[in-house]
Amino acid sequence: MPPLGVSPALERADPSLIHLFDIDVPGKIRFQESETLSPGSAFSVFETPFCKVGVGICYDIRFAEMAQLYSKMGCELLVYPGAFNMTTGPAHWELLQRARALDNQLYVATASPARDETSSYIAWGHSTVVNPWGEVISSTGSEEAVVYAEIDLQYLADVRQQIPVTVQRRDDLYAVKPVAES
Repeated sequence: MPPLGVSPALERADPSLIHLFDIDVPGKIRFQESETLSPGSAFSVFETPFCKVGVGICYDIRFAEMAQLYSKMGCELLVYPGAFNMTTGPAHWELLQRARALDNQLYVATASPARDETSSYIAWGHSTVVNPWGEVISSTGSEEAVVYAEIDLQYLADVRQQIPVTVQRRDDLYAVKPVAES
């Protein structure tokens, strides 16, 4: 698969922040996206010649239900551009990527700005690709770099067959579905 960058399909996608990053970690960081942004109201999904892709932005990765809905929509790859900071980045960035990939048996790719210590907002960096088994298969450090990884749809199908969570999910007891389907 070619590197994720500015592909025609991605240019046509209309990703929007569904969840706004409004946090206050005492003594570490306070950040309020809601002071300048409005939340999105639609999922961003697009087809490529390679696979179906769902897009979330930064804070969206913390919401397991959103990733599960993308999986139910047939996505095989979730892409999260994001800029986790120096507090949440080391603690949560990779862990959340691995959890979303493992929980939903799909690939997760994240793209982060390189770390700039002179900026008013310092991003953690560490753009990464995680496979459906929850393994990091490619990653950068904090520097500017390009991430390459193979998105192997046969491997994805094998993982889903070996541990069939999507067919064993107890939708008779609980369900995650878009509001439009409720």
